[in-house]
Amino acid sequence: MKYEKVFEKSYFFFFLFFLVFTGAAFSFFSSNSVLLFTWLGFSLNSTVFEFSIILDFVSLLFGGVVVFISMCVMMFSESYMSGEFYKSRFNWLVMLFVLSMNFMIFVPNLMAVLLGWDGLGLVSFVLIIYYQSYKSYNAGMLTALTNRVGDVFLLLTIVWLVNSGQWCFLFLSKDMYLETICLCIMLAGMTKSAQIPFSSWLPAAMAAPTPVSALVHSSTLVTAGVFLLIRFFPMLTQVSYLKESLFFVGSMTMLMAGFSAIFEYDMKKIIALSTLSQLGVMILSLGLGVMELAYFHLLTHALFKALFFVCAGSLIHCYSDNQDVRLMGSLFMYTPVTSVCVSCSIMALCGAPFLAGFYSKDLIIEMILVSNFSFVSLVFLLAGTVFTVFYSVKFFYFLFWKDSDSQPYFYKGDNGYFVVFPMCLLALGSIFSGNFFSWVSFNYHSVLFLPSSLKSFTWVVISVSFFLVLACKPFAVKANLFFYWVSSLWFMVPISTQMVIIFPLAAGSSMYKALDQGWNELLGPKGLYRVGYLLSGLGQSFQYNPITIFLFIILFFSVGTLFMGL
Repeated sequence: MKYEKVFEKSYFFFFLFFLVFTGAAFSFFSSNSVLLFTWLGFSLNSTVFEFSIILDFVSLLFGGVVVFISMCVMMFSESYMSGEFYKSRFNWLVMLFVLSMNFMIFVPNLMAVLLGWDGLGLVSFVLIIYYQSYKSYNAGMLTALTNRVGDVFLLLTIVWLVNSGQWCFLFLSKDMYLETICLCIMLAGMTKSAQIPFSSWLPAAMAAPTPVSALVHSSTLVTAGVFLLIRFFPMLTQVSYLKESLFFVGSMTMLMAGFSAIFEYDMKKIIALSTLSQLGVMILSLGLGVMELAYFHLLTHALFKALFFVCAGSLIHCYSDNQDVRLMGSLFMYTPVTSVCVSCSIMALCGAPFLAGFYSKDLIIEMILVSNFSFVSLVFLLAGTVFTVFYSVKFFYFLFWKDSDSQPYFYKGDNGYFVVFPMCLLALGSIFSGNFFSWVSFNYHSVLFLPSSLKSFTWVVISVSFFLVLACKPFAVKANLFFYWVSSLWFMVPISTQMVIIFPLAAGSSMYKALDQGWNELLGPKGLYRVGYLLSGLGQSFQYNPITIFLFIILFFSVGTLFMGL
């Protein structure tokens, strides 16, 4: 009981932190100021070991969004995890996860960022394997090992920065190792944000409880890589080919995730693939050079994606822990509040006018229309937008427009105060945050003048896609190689798992046969046994033939005497 009271008070403290962080963020934005607190540890020759905390608009606003979503997720988990025996353990793990994320947000020193970075990876592994099963364990190992690749690149960055004598990104200047440092930072961000070819862990992480997914896939783990790239973006722009690389990786990730989501029927995996697609949009924006828009989309996406996951958790409870959208239907009749909130999150994801996603996604598309990138890049971006509309409308169809195929004894209804209230809070964020941020702080400095044809081009593409998917009802896909290719993220899943271990296993099998069961066995125990057997047999033959021994001794001494006489 005492732990429940502690977590009931945590809602209040989360709300206070949200008010303080957001108020301070806009105060720092209006004054265009930055506060840096530094505690000096010790210095070794020219290298200074210190701990720093940075307070600026970027860190405070993102920290406010993180604690706001954490407050809603903790309230939601009160209902969703009510039957769990180790509920307090789960709550403490979520708290530690939020602490690690804020540690990474407010610390500009890479040596200290590594603590928050590894904290996210470690706690995410524990949360993913919370439901103890082989599926959860495999998903947790895939997530942990993939993120360890990013940890290696971050460690390499720290090692290279020893030449600078400090690890604070605010004071890094151009030097002879800048290209290597920026490449390691880019690869570390790609692994944490699940970009190609490190994308397979994100859908697998859906084995975690839904409150964890709402936190991990909205504002914490998956956005840590994007946030790291935003922090180091002034350095990344000094290396010419990195922006093109980011644009290509983001475009391909968005295209792959959107196309795979069309053929997926697991509710949580559809939302995970949509998260992967939007992460591709953020990386693509960094490749365009518009860091402000990438950060803007990071904030709006965190709000409507957290709402999406909370609604998904409510629906999963309504349908007795079923996640297959084909068994659902007619939800407007049974869950009106959840249905309205799901509609808000889906429309915000598609970029419907005046919702959160509209203000960031539409501006990103307009930026690429006036940029000097190739026509193929524009095609990739529009194809990703079309795929987003396709799987969103398919999701709408299965949830609301078709009849329910579930059993009549399934419970259908909104799940009480601890589900409805956080959904309503996140829905308000999904509706008003884009408009508020765009007018207050993201009034983008570049005024875009587009002809009417280009201005309406995006909406024409989205509208045509919407009516096309309505005309073609969702179809069944046969289990063939094409379906396996799509569902495995363009073979990313087998490449990240089986292909990684197949060669070491084959090499180990060959070594086992050639060495352990071959030469090592022959020269080792079997060889010693055979030599000992032959020597013992020879000794026995001498023992049983004394005349032979006498003749051998006479021959030995005769030959010895002969040689001594010579």
